[in-house]
Amino acid sequence: MRNQRRDLRIFRDVVRDDHVPDESTTALSPHRITGDSWEARFALGLCLPDVWTAWDADADRLWVATTDARSWAAVDRDRDRFAVHQYGPRRLWDEVEAAYLWWEDQGCPGPAGVSGRRGPGGSVRWPPLPGTRRAMPW
Repeated sequence: MRNQRRDLRIFRDVVRDDHVPDESTTALSPHRITGDSWEARFALGLCLPDVWTAWDADADRLWVATTDARSWAAVDRDRDRFAVHQYGPRRLWDEVEAAYLWWEDQGCPGPAGVSGRRGPGGSVRWPPLPGTRRAMPW
């Protein structure tokens, strides 16, 4: 994930009046994703290089968006769970959550625990995340 944006231009840059997001809940706190664990942020940055985050501290809301501004998600505390609103062709929070949980299952490796293979044209190939088609870097 790209560096966390401190400003909240996401409303102007990404969210449009005609966007009707899907709603769901999650038990995974967004603070675990963007909190003090630089290893988690490193891993998610490798898994989702075209995604960035921004905190709305006043609302205690995490925004997640793609760099092409076609997909976004907002995660808010809702009692003992977190409310998730997602819009666009990608289910960004689902991708973030799957990558984070898979990273935990791998023992929470940092940069020293990352390995990959060079593919055709010099691209790095990573094993796929179990149960998905999306390649993840562990």
